[in-house]
Amino acid sequence: MKPSIAIIGAGLAGLTLARELSLHADITLFEKARGLGGRMSTRRNDTHQWDHGAQFFTARSSAFTALLTPFISDGTVVEWQPNITTLSPHKSPYKRPWFEPHYVAVPGMNRLLKAMAGNLNIQLSTRVEKVEQQHQHWRLLDEYDQLLGEYDWVISSAPLPQTQVLLPVEILGDNLERYGMLPCYALLLTVDDADLPTWDAAQVNDAPIRWVAFNHRLPGRNPQAGTVVVHSTPEWATAHLEDDQEVVKQQLLESFCSLSGVNAKAITQVQLHRWRYALSADVSEPDAEFVLNTQARLAACGDWCLGGRVEAAFTSAYQLAKVLQTKFLQTKL
Repeated sequence: MKPSIAIIGAGLAGLTLARELSLHADITLFEKARGLGGRMSTRRNDTHQWDHGAQFFTARSSAFTALLTPFISDGTVVEWQPNITTLSPHKSPYKRPWFEPHYVAVPGMNRLLKAMAGNLNIQLSTRVEKVEQQHQHWRLLDEYDQLLGEYDWVISSAPLPQTQVLLPVEILGDNLERYGMLPCYALLLTVDDADLPTWDAAQVNDAPIRWVAFNHRLPGRNPQAGTVVVHSTPEWATAHLEDDQEVVKQQLLESFCSLSGVNAKAITQVQLHRWRYALSADVSEPDAEFVLNTQARLAACGDWCLGGRVEAAFTSAYQLAKVLQTKFLQTKL
């Protein structure tokens, strides 16, 4: 009989786990949001869209390249070759070359996750509020204290702070303490393309902002629906995390206009998104790709284990799945 596994979170890490373990276990994914995405989410209104989390990803491992290959072949993932510049309040802009392929999903970043989901058993709009042990199983309860199911294994691919709250601290607490996460603000703007500079994206130095991208110029987007995504630095976001959000919005907007030369009057819409858990802090132990307690049958993984990149989410989950496949699911359960 196959073991049952509950995976909390249906982002890239959770979906990778489910795909890798689906032949060895009966798997249910629980996702609190209405759709797939996590930090690869795409926000839309009637006419515009913003990839307000991850803007792109690279593939530096053979395993991640293998995952992407069929999605590149069918056009779900395409290479992005933008005109990149570097901005600073005190220096002239200069072109910034990229020395490896950078990819985006089409028509939005969350399309890759939708393609990966396939026929997986995913429970959307379902918040896991409590994980408790009963006899040889783990019980998952929602915010109304209703039973979501009983499972042999529970694996969290949720952001670190949520994982720390959900999984028993007496079992995984010490192992989770080595990790940390940092916040980031995303400023989402609507601007006519004619009012924007000729470059497509910018790395920013010495400012509250660290990244700017003209989202509508990414492959597969609507080039007529001008949208801009501005990301703050984690340091600035940490210092201003609980500030009045209208003040934060205005400060980032002023910084963007000053750096880019865009006239504030040309901006027709301004939104602010606060990512409380956006980036991974420096990991003290470089070999800590995931957290696993085989005796308790609990585990956790995610980009926060390996530095916060999109590929880090895949790698953390992929390495955990390989350990479970070879050492436990096939031989002990």
